[in-house]
Amino acid sequence: MSRFLFWHRYGVRVLDTLIWYGYLLMLIVVSFINDFYSSQIWLTLSAYVYLLGGLFVFSVINGGRCNRSGLVRAKYAIMILCAMLLLLLLQIIVPVERHTELLLFNNLLFDSVPPSWFKPHGLWSIVPEKTRWLLNSEVLVFSLFVLSIALIYSRRRLKQLLIVLLCVGLAHSLVAILAKYGGITLVDTKQLDGHFTAARAWFINRNHFAAFISLSMLGALAFQLKFFMSKKNAGFASMVLEQLTSYRIIYLLGLVVGIVALLLSQSRAGFLAFLLSVILVLAFIDKRGLIRRFTLGWRRLLVPTGIAIAVIIFYFGGELLLRFSSDSLLGERLAQWSLTWGAITQSWLLGYGGNSYADVFQIHRGYQDFRQVIFNQSHNDYLHIWLEQGLIGLALWLGLLALAFRSAYAGIKSNASTLVSSILISVLIVMLAALSQSLVDFNLQIVNIRVYFFAIMSLAFSVPAIRQRKRGSENSAHA
Repeated sequence: MSRFLFWHRYGVRVLDTLIWYGYLLMLIVVSFINDFYSSQIWLTLSAYVYLLGGLFVFSVINGGRCNRSGLVRAKYAIMILCAMLLLLLLQIIVPVERHTELLLFNNLLFDSVPPSWFKPHGLWSIVPEKTRWLLNSEVLVFSLFVLSIALIYSRRRLKQLLIVLLCVGLAHSLVAILAKYGGITLVDTKQLDGHFTAARAWFINRNHFAAFISLSMLGALAFQLKFFMSKKNAGFASMVLEQLTSYRIIYLLGLVVGIVALLLSQSRAGFLAFLLSVILVLAFIDKRGLIRRFTLGWRRLLVPTGIAIAVIIFYFGGELLLRFSSDSLLGERLAQWSLTWGAITQSWLLGYGGNSYADVFQIHRGYQDFRQVIFNQSHNDYLHIWLEQGLIGLALWLGLLALAFRSAYAGIKSNASTLVSSILISVLIVMLAALSQSLVDFNLQIVNIRVYFFAIMSLAFSVPAIRQRKRGSENSAHA
C-alpha cells in the first residue's frame, strides 16, 4: 500500500510538472501566431489548452498542487469574466428587433433602404456568427486566465515564467532589429499598409509588435527592479559594476533591446505608453512610500537612466521623432471616433453584438470620405467595446481592470518580498502601457496579445497569494 501511495504521489508530481512546462511552451508558441481565431492553428492551440486544463483538474483531484488562495483572491474577477461570456452568449440567442430598426430605417444616408449585403437576423447581435467566434476566443482567454492563476503557486515558477517572458521579448526584439537593418521582411508585404521600414518581426502591424514587446518586457523589468531593490545600501558605481560583470546583465540587455525595438517600430503610442507608464507607476508607488522600503535613495538612478534613454532615442529614434513632427498625429481617427460615437448613441446600453463593428461602421459611414477599406476596429478599445457590448460590456471590462489594479497594489503594500513587489510593480506598468496604447489602437483585440495581457493580469491575483520563504524553503501557496 505504501508503495502504491509513493508511485501515486510521484506520478501526480510528474504530471503537474509536465502541465507547467506545457503551459510555458504554449506561451512561447502563442507569440508567433498572428492569425484570426478561426484559423486552424488557433483552434488546435485551443484544444491543447483545454487538454492542459483537463489534466490539471485531474492532477488536483488526485492531490496535485494548486494556488487556491490566488483563485479565491480572483473570485470577483472570475465572476466578471463569466458575466462577460454570458453577455456574448445572450447576444447570439436573445431576439432584439430594435437594432434592425436603428440600422435600416434610421439611416437617411441610404434613404431608408438597407444595404443589399446586410442580412439582419433579428437577434441581439446583428452578426451572430461573428459573435460566436468572439465567444469562442474569449472562452480560451478565460481558461488561460484561470489556469495561469492556479498553476503559479511558487517562487520557482514565478522566476521560470519571468525567464520565458524575458527570452520571448528578447528574441522578438532582436529579430525585428536585425530584420530592419538587414532589409528583410518576415511577413507578406502585400498585407502591409505602409511604414515598410518599421521594425515588426512577425507582426503585420507595427503597433501590435510594439504592444507585444511592451508586455513581454515584464520579465526584464521585474528582474531589474528586484536587483535594484535588493541593493538598497550599495553604492551606484558598485551596483552597476556588479550587474555588468554577472549574468544579471541580461536584464539590462532585455530592457535596452526592448526599448530599441519600440523605437524602431515607429509606434508613437507604443513607445510613449510604455515610457510614461514606467514614470507614472513608479511615481505613484513612491508617493505612498512603498519603494523606499526596498531601495533608499532610488532617485539617484533617475539621472543616469534618463541620460541612457536619451542616448538610445538619439541613435535609434530618428524615424519615430519624424512621425511626432508630422501634421496629422491622429490621422482619420477623429472622424472615425465621431462616427463611432454616433452609432453608440443609438444603442448605448446593449450595443450591437460582439464583432459587429465592421458592419455597423459600414452602414453608418454612408458616403463619407473614408479610405476604401474595411474598418473592423475603432482605434480605441473602449469605444469599440461600448459599440459592440454596450455600456454593460464596457462596465464589466472596466470593473475587471479595477479589480486587477487593486489586487496588485494591495499585494505591494502587504508584501515584504522584493521578488513579489518587483513583479507586481512591473505588472502595473505593462498593463497600464497596454491599456494606454489601446486608447488609440486595437492591440488588445489581437488574440495573441490578449492572451499575454490576461496571463500577465493573472499575476495580480496569483503572486500576492504565494507564501514567503521560511528557513530557506521554497515559497508556495497551499495545495
